[in-house]
Amino acid sequence: MVYNSTHKNQQTSQTTSIKVCQNRGSLRCLNQRGLTLLELLVVLVILIATALIIFPTFNNIDIVSPTGEANSPVEIATQATLNTVREAMAGEDGVIESLSHKTNALPREINDLLKEDAPAHMEEAAPELKTYDPVNKIGWRGPYVHATGRNETGEPTIVDGWGNELELQVDFDQDGTINQTESKFIRVVSAGPNGEIETPDDIANMKPGENEVNELTLSECGDDLVMFLRYPDNRK
Repeated sequence: MVYNSTHKNQQTSQTTSIKVCQNRGSLRCLNQRGLTLLELLVVLVILIATALIIFPTFNNIDIVSPTGEANSPVEIATQATLNTVREAMAGEDGVIESLSHKTNALPREINDLLKEDAPAHMEEAAPELKTYDPVNKIGWRGPYVHATGRNETGEPTIVDGWGNELELQVDFDQDGTINQTESKFIRVVSAGPNGEIETPDDIANMKPGENEVNELTLSECGDDLVMFLRYPDNRK
């Protein structure tokens, strides 16, 4: 009888232990489930924060279109390409900074940004900057962007959403050199839906504004999309 009583007590103890373990397991599961929900909330917060950072970046692209709207997928793609060119030219470690702000060494053509070797005009304009110096972080270190299409002759180039080759406008007086004033108003132009560059690139149309005599107005650009790389575009 003593043996049986002891044996029953052991069974009861084991059963109680099993129940306790099961309860602890249930609590562990609940704890794990709670941590998973917490992690999901953290991820959701991160995604929302990232979205709040990214979307204003795209909305702040300084491009003025003739209609004042840029909602079509083609225009959005063109804006993204123009913004990439702006970052390559005027962004941190971009062309302007890596060329030590020597304006006459700046690219003359949009295709210059695709070149691994320094453009030919730098031989005369700034030969000391033809090779990149990693210590001082100056000198040409192309390519700065990758080709997004081909031009009429089949050569790789940078195109807009309509497939038109972008145009870099900077040598406004057409004398083969780039001075400080010209570099201030350097811009990239998309030909827009009609495929023709209508934006005048003469010296009287360097600065954006409302005066048709000595400024570049919105109406003078037709359906072109224009991005000023270093100067705010306040045309309306």
